[in-house]
Amino acid sequence: MKAKLLLFTCFMLLTAMSGLAQDANISQMRQDASAVDRHPGGDRDYYGLWYKDHLLGRPEPKPRFESAEDSIQKRKEFIRLCAVAFEAYDQKDALKTVVYGDSALRTGFDNQQIFFYMADSYETLGDDERALTFYKEAKSHGIPGGSAALSAFKKRAKARKKEAKKNTTE
Repeated sequence: MKAKLLLFTCFMLLTAMSGLAQDANISQMRQDASAVDRHPGGDRDYYGLWYKDHLLGRPEPKPRFESAEDSIQKRKEFIRLCAVAFEAYDQKDALKTVVYGDSALRTGFDNQQIFFYMADSYETLGDDERALTFYKEAKSHGIPGGSAALSAFKKRAKARKKEAKKNTTE
């Protein structure tokens, strides 16, 4: 029994000693690492990898608006322009809807309806390329029935192209 107790005590001392040795080794490595005089830009600059960050990296994001007041002013302008565009859409004036809707989107704000109204108006004006873009935007902004509207537009555009091709061959 004494032999087992002595063996267990030796094992515990050995484990504790090896743990202390490892801790001492780690703290020594930390001291060595902090004592190394590194390049001010870090290892990426030291090893010449700065070009990857600098030339291939994403550009710094620019603030959307100059100030909170600017944001509020542009939001009010967006609401006013959208109201005119929506009214024009209700009156079936596609050109006015497109002009005021585009102006509203240039303020930096958007909503689901403006994309759908713009898409429908561009389709009415015969600009299928822009209509497709705005139908896709309406779908991505989560307008109810956006997928169905997009697929229906694609079918109509395909039928128009087919009809135009048929008329040119006659």
